[in-house]
Amino acid sequence: MKNLRAATDTFLELVLIYALLLVIAAALLARFEGLDFTTGLYWAATTATSTGYGDISPKTGAGQIVAVSLMHISIFLIAPMIVVRLIDRLNENRDAFTHEEQLHILEALGRIESRLDRLEQGQ
Repeated sequence: MKNLRAATDTFLELVLIYALLLVIAAALLARFEGLDFTTGLYWAATTATSTGYGDISPKTGAGQIVAVSLMHISIFLIAPMIVVRLIDRLNENRDAFTHEEQLHILEALGRIESRLDRLEQGQ
């Protein structure tokens, strides 16, 4: 699960995965149903969003398998990942220190400690 999260860390990566899914589904449907690629892409986009106008529907068994796979992958895998990423961004702790801020604090603490050590030695 950690690898999946890392692979889909940005919204752009999710969009690319989704676009790749549409292209693969479109190519497969076009091949199995004897359609041109643009028609397959139109079908894939409407099917993946669960709009599915019904003007194009697979007739072959292989095309139907592509359709069912696309529907389930887009609804049960892609959509939840997008929602989780959006929620994750909204829940981001904006008060957390950045790495650079942490380094700056550590350096300042180091300077304070060395001044305290010098003061203690001087007494």
